[in-house]
Amino acid sequence: MKRIIICLILACSVLASNAKSWSIIGKALDKDTTLLIKDATNPILYRYVGKLTNKSFKVTDSTNYYIPTCGLSDPFNLQIGMEKQVDETQTGFMVKYPNSDNLYRISVTVGTTPQILVEKVVPYNHLYLIGGPVNSHDPNWLLTDAQELDKDPTNPFVFYYRGFLKYNTFGEERGSIKFLTSNTSWNPAFHPTGTVNALLSQASNMRLDGADTKWEIPADGSGNGYYVIKLNTLDETISVEQFVASNVNYPANVYITGDAMPCGWVNDVPEVMVSPNIFDGKYEWTGNVLAGQFKFLKVKGTWGSCYVSTVQDQSIEYGKSYPLVYEFEYYNNGGNDYKFVIPQADRCTIDVDLANMQMSVRKETQNSIENLKPGDEVIVTANAGKIQVKSSSSFRKDFAVFAVDGRKIHSNSFVYDSEVSLPKGCYIVKVTDNTGKGIIKKIVIQVN
Repeated sequence: MKRIIICLILACSVLASNAKSWSIIGKALDKDTTLLIKDATNPILYRYVGKLTNKSFKVTDSTNYYIPTCGLSDPFNLQIGMEKQVDETQTGFMVKYPNSDNLYRISVTVGTTPQILVEKVVPYNHLYLIGGPVNSHDPNWLLTDAQELDKDPTNPFVFYYRGFLKYNTFGEERGSIKFLTSNTSWNPAFHPTGTVNALLSQASNMRLDGADTKWEIPADGSGNGYYVIKLNTLDETISVEQFVASNVNYPANVYITGDAMPCGWVNDVPEVMVSPNIFDGKYEWTGNVLAGQFKFLKVKGTWGSCYVSTVQDQSIEYGKSYPLVYEFEYYNNGGNDYKFVIPQADRCTIDVDLANMQMSVRKETQNSIENLKPGDEVIVTANAGKIQVKSSSSFRKDFAVFAVDGRKIHSNSFVYDSEVSLPKGCYIVKVTDNTGKGIIKKIVIQVN
C-alpha cells in the first residue's frame, strides 16, 4: 500500500508539472520572459535555443520561481538541481562566459527533482543524402553521388531534401538512404534510431553515428516518387513532409556551364536552371551570354554527369529545338561530350525538356519584359525584406518566387499588386499571365 501511495504522489507531481507553463525570466535572454518549449517526445523536458548573455536568470512555472541548489549557479555543461525560491533576493542562474556568436540550449527537466542544463549547440553548414536511389555507380555508393539538402532560411538546424527517390536497378542497398554532414567523408552521419533499418515512410527519430542503419523505400516500387523530407538536427527528428508517387526521376536542378555562360567552365558554381514544375521535367534559365560553347550538368560539382549535344559544336538558332543525350563519365564510357554553340553575345532564355530530351534557346529583350496586353506594365521591387509586384492592368496574373537553386518558395495570383516577406538573399521572380504560359516578367532580385 505504501508503494502504491508513493507512485501516486510521483504521478500526480509529474501531471502537475506538465500542466504548467515554464519560462526563463531575467536579463540573460533577449526578452525579460521567454517561454520554454515542451519537448515532443519527453513530457517533462522543456527547452530554449538561442543567444545567451552573462546576466542572471531564474526559471518559473508561472506560480513559483526556481533557483540553484547547493550553491552551484552556472549550469553550462553541468546539470544542476533547482529548488523553489523562498526569498526574491536569492541568487539565480548565470552562465559566466557565453560567446555572443554562439547558440545555446537551455534544458529544464521538471518533476520531483527539477534540473537545468545549458549546452552550446552548433548548426551544421551542410547535409547530404546518400544511398542506393541516388547511386550512379555499380555496385558501391560513392560520395560524388551525395545530394545536398536545402537549409531552412529561418532555422539553422532544419534542412530539407526535395527531389525524386526511386528504387535503383543496380548497385548495393538499392532502396536505402542515410544523411551525411559532409560530401567528403562518410562520418558523421545521421541514421534511424534502433539497430535495424526503418521504412522512410515511417521516419520519425534519428541519431548521429552509431550502428549503420538506414531508411528504406520498398523494392516493389511503391515508394518511388517525389519527396520533401525534413530533418531537424537539434531535435534529431526526421519526417516525410510530402510524397507524390511517380516513376519519373528528374533531377531537382539542371545546371549550365561553358565559356558562353557568365560562370565560365566550372562545375562547382554553374548557372542554375529553374523548374517551375519538377514533374514536367522542364527547366529554364535567363541571362546574358557570350559567343561560345556550353553544355548541361545533371549533378553539380562533377564533370561526369552531363546532358550534351548529339552533334559536335551544334550551332544554335533561336526558336529551334535540338536533341539532348545524357552521358555518364564519358571519358571512361566512350561518350563524345559534344557542346552547343552560341554564335554571338546576347540575352536569352535557355529551355531544357528532359521528358523529351530536347533543348532550345529564346531571344529575350534587354529588360526581360513581354507585354502580353496593350498598356500593361509590371514593376518588381525589393524593399525592407519584401518583394513587391505592381501592375498597371486589371487582368489577373500569377506571381512566383524561386530560390536560386530552382526551388519554388512562394506563389499566388494578383491583379494590381502583391508582396511577400522573405529572408535576406537572392531570388528569381517570375510573373506570368493567368494561363501560366506567357511570361510577363522574370528577373533576379536581391532582398536586404
